Amino acid sequence: MAGQLEGWHEEGARHNNPRPAGVIRPGSGTDVLLRFLRQSRGRWFFHSELVLALGRSKGEIDWALLYLVREGQVESRLTELPARKPVLRYRLTNRQQAL
Repeated sequence: MAGQLEGWHEEGARHNNPRPAGVIRPGSGTDVLLRFLRQSRGRWFFHSELVLALGRSKGEIDWALLYLVREGQVESRLTELPARKPVLRYRLTNRQQAL
């Protein structure tokens, strides 16, 4: 019997990915961040402002920002602050602001 099962596999069975790459799921950290930035068009935000305003974890905001910057929906800018290390600020790209 074990010999029969070794070569057995279902043909024609399709596996559906419930979380396909590149899809922003409703209610996800990325979705919440994008909606927040759309409400504040043109304004630059520090990472910590986004974490506090959205009540999401630092890691969740990090991943959302990385994804949205890579997709060209959010832009980042390095900002010099007095007596501090340079930090990034984020806002919607001009293309996203027009939507």
